[in-house]
Amino acid sequence: MHPILFTIFGFPIHSYGVMLALSFVAGIWLGTWRAKQNNLSPGVVSDVAFWVIISALVGARLYFVLLHPEEFQGNLLSIFNPFQNGNIGIGGLVMYGGFIGAIIAAFVYFKIKKLQFLPYADALAPSLGLGIFLTRIGCFLNGCCYGAPALHGVSFPTDSPAGVYQYSMNACSLQPSQLYESIGGLLLMALVLLSERRFKFKGASFYLIGTGYAVVRFVIDLTRVYSPQERFGGLSHNQVLCIGLFIVFGTLWTIGLRKKHII
Repeated sequence: MHPILFTIFGFPIHSYGVMLALSFVAGIWLGTWRAKQNNLSPGVVSDVAFWVIISALVGARLYFVLLHPEEFQGNLLSIFNPFQNGNIGIGGLVMYGGFIGAIIAAFVYFKIKKLQFLPYADALAPSLGLGIFLTRIGCFLNGCCYGAPALHGVSFPTDSPAGVYQYSMNACSLQPSQLYESIGGLLLMALVLLSERRFKFKGASFYLIGTGYAVVRFVIDLTRVYSPQERFGGLSHNQVLCIGLFIVFGTLWTIGLRKKHII
């Protein structure tokens, strides 16, 4: 575990932030390459990526604030203040909030530019899986987004969020939920790329990655630790969202298959 990679002028640079930035860079590169392969404009991918990144960060942060309003009472500036407690960066992001924010921003961008949304969404779909793969490695290095106690898991240092929880529970180790989801992201990317040989209708890759991520995240959350206020009827807030997104994306994918008479 390496939560801090190095320091610049006394400010620590966190591994999570580096991996998050790397996920955006790698995702843009992959999306640009796929755009060229599909006779789409790579410039459009670069342009929309700017708004997607901003909206993803804002969405991820606002989702966290919605779940933890007590942390920001009397100090609303801390919601987006990147300089806090001697650190650079904003701690507390929820990936599904970023996912929803990115989709909304991209859809609005293509509406304004009067461009077709689905061809570019398909080109960018594998980038989501790649982003999950890299970002969750950052979570593991940071010691956040940890799993429940396990007999055969990972033991975290006491100065990490995961370590604090582990030793408060007197657990010998925790489920490496971050790595489970990281692998899940890589598998989703491979699934989408392989599926394109068979499913060629507009939106196929986009709908599949949305459906697949809902399934992966729902299963991964069975191993995650959540506070009582983050649960609804025995399910985590993410699992509730997963059910809704699975229905939406799964329905759209099924409709696309029927239109092409594949099923």
